[in-house]
Amino acid sequence: MALDIRWLAVFADVPVGWLQRCLAYWSAVTGAAPAPPSGDHGEYVALLPADGDAYVYLQAVGRDTGGWHLDLYVPQMAWALDEARACGAEVVRRGAELSVLTSPAGQPFCLFHDEGPARRRPGPPSWPGVGRSLADQLCLDIPAERYEQECAFWSALTGWPCAPGSVDHFSRINPPAALPVQLLLQRLGGDDDAGARAHLDMSADAADGEIARHLQLGATSIAEFPHWAVLRDPVGLTYCVTRRRPFRPRR
Repeated sequence: MALDIRWLAVFADVPVGWLQRCLAYWSAVTGAAPAPPSGDHGEYVALLPADGDAYVYLQAVGRDTGGWHLDLYVPQMAWALDEARACGAEVVRRGAELSVLTSPAGQPFCLFHDEGPARRRPGPPSWPGVGRSLADQLCLDIPAERYEQECAFWSALTGWPCAPGSVDHFSRINPPAALPVQLLLQRLGGDDDAGARAHLDMSADAADGEIARHLQLGATSIAEFPHWAVLRDPVGLTYCVTRRRPFRPRR
C-alpha cells in the first residue's frame, strides 16, 4: 500500500557555516520570512509564506557540501517505515518523529510524523514588473541505469501515477492539489557519474525577469535551455527557474 501523505516539504541542506547567508537569499527569493530555528541544535529553519503553511525549509548539516531532499509527512511512522521498505527504500535512521531513508538509487528523503490539523498550500507571491513565481517542484536527478526503478519506486511509495513528461528524459508525479510540491524525475546522461541527487525547480510567469531578479539577489547563471535555466545560489546550491506558470491555490 502507498503511504498516507498529509504534507510535503522541500529541504535545502546547507553547510552549517553558510546557513545565515543561504537563509537571507532564499527568504528574498521566495518572499517568505524565516521562522525561529527549531530542532535539538537549532538546525531547522522554516520559511513562512505570507499565506498558507510552510513547506520550504533550510537545514544546517555537518558536511562541506549541500543538497536538497524531500520530507513526507505521515500519521503513522512505524507503518510508513514498513511500507517504504517494502517499496525498496533503505532505512538510515529510525525515530519516533523523524526517520531518514534513501531511495533505491540512493536519494535521501525523510518521513516526518504528523497528526496535526490540515495545512494549507500557499499561493505564489508576485514581484513588481516580473509577475508571480513559486518554489513548487523537486526534481530528482537519477542515473540512467536506475531511472525506471526509481520512477516505479516513487510512484509505489506515494500512490501517485508516474507519467512521461513533456520533455524527453523526464517523468512527472503529480500529488493531490492540496499538497504544495510536484515531483519530477530526470534521467541523467550515461556520462554522469555523480549519483542520484535532487534540485529545486521554480515556476514563473516571466522566466527571464525572474532569472534577472535572482541574479540581482546573488545567484550565478550556470546554463540555459529552452524550458529552464540552471542557477546556483550564493552558497553553491543548484536549482532551476522553469518556464512553467505558477499554479493557483485551490481552497
